[in-house]
Amino acid sequence: MNNGFFLLFFLSMLTGFANAKTLGIRDTFAVAKLTQKEVRQLVPTLEKLAYDIPASWNTELRAKRIDLGSSTGLVLEGTDLVCGGTGNCQIFVFRRVDNRWISLFQGQAPICEAFTIGLGTTNGINNLTVATNQSAETAQRVAYQFDGRFYRSK
Repeated sequence: MNNGFFLLFFLSMLTGFANAKTLGIRDTFAVAKLTQKEVRQLVPTLEKLAYDIPASWNTELRAKRIDLGSSTGLVLEGTDLVCGGTGNCQIFVFRRVDNRWISLFQGQAPICEAFTIGLGTTNGINNLTVATNQSAETAQRVAYQFDGRFYRSK
């Protein structure tokens, strides 16, 4: 199966998922203006949520500040070690509470190919939908809503 077919297939799976995103090479900690203090505060949580621990979170993750509705957010996406063989990588979403980044996931963070934030709002936080590539011919979407503390799949 060639890459062009896979791309067309995957895009067709994302119908209604027009705002799907992945973070790019330019989405660095520096561009997201994460301070060393913020990075140090994020690391223990990342180590709990990730299925593997890289030598450097700064080089492993892409980062982007986002609007979550009622608070500022941060999306971190794996690039190598916390990625699987089908192109899916772990995604970490945090919200800003009292000058601290709080994870919106309890337990292991989800693995996905693309995501969208903002297809509705629950308890003041924008919903999250992830698309996971399961094989060359299968993809799955999972929607998450904020329960007041964490994102929960609906």
